[in-house]
Order: sequence, then C-alpha cells, then structure tokens
Amino acid sequence: MTGSVHAAIGAAVGSLTRNRVLAFALGLGTHLVGDVVPHHDMGATETPLVFATLVRVAQQHGLNSPQFWGALGGVCPDFEHMPAEWRQDPRRFGPMKEKLFPTHNGLVKHAKWPYAENWGVLMQVVLFAVGLYLSRTLNELHSANAGSAND
Repeated sequence: MTGSVHAAIGAAVGSLTRNRVLAFALGLGTHLVGDVVPHHDMGATETPLVFATLVRVAQQHGLNSPQFWGALGGVCPDFEHMPAEWRQDPRRFGPMKEKLFPTHNGLVKHAKWPYAENWGVLMQVVLFAVGLYLSRTLNELHSANAGSAND
C-alpha cells in the first residue's frame, strides 16, 4: 500500500481506542495487514501525500489524538525505506535483510498487485477515502464546510 493509505487505515483503527500507545501499535498491525493484501506500490513520488495525510489528521484531531497516533503507526514502517531510496540502492524495490519490518525484510511475504495498474490505484484511492471517513477526518471536513455555507 502507499503510505497515505497506511496512514488513513491507521487513523481509522486509532479512532476505535482512546489510548495513543494502543492506537500506534494497532497502526503498526494495520501496516502488516496492508502489506500482505495484494496491492500496487507507487513509490517515493507519493511522499507529499503521506505527509499531507498526517497533517490533515493532526489538524482535524490533534497531535495527541488516537487517530494521529494510529496514522503514524500505520505509516511509520515505511520510513525505513528512505535510506535505500536516497542511496538509489538497486535492491530497494525488494526485501532487504537490513530492514526491520517483517514485510520489508522478507520474513513475511509482501504481496504484489496482479492486475492492471489503474485498478490498483483505484483500490488504494477507495481505501484511502474509506480510512479517512471511518476516522472521522473526511466527514468532519464536510461538516465544517456545510456549517460555513449556512452562515
């Protein structure tokens, strides 16, 4: 999954708890599940969307919210890809034994998307929107806009 989808799903799971530590741990768990579900990876070019997602969740719910900590836990494992990207390591698109997360070092198989790329992108857009909706990030945005339209 792209980091933004991992963050959105982590935020959704985080919204189910009131505990930031538990939300972070559950977010890490959603990253593992997200990696074993067949998906199309988009690479480092979507990095700005990852940070925009984290900023939006923090803006909507606060830095101390379980939604933010779930989102951070959901995306945090992908930060270990950054050094390999910076070095342009030729192994960066496959498992690397020096990485810690099980789906990044080959301990758990990281699934590949078997269908056309556009279907993989569509699936991730849907998961992104559903994750933000379930975390009450999108619906709060809608409510805020509706309220200002009535003023």
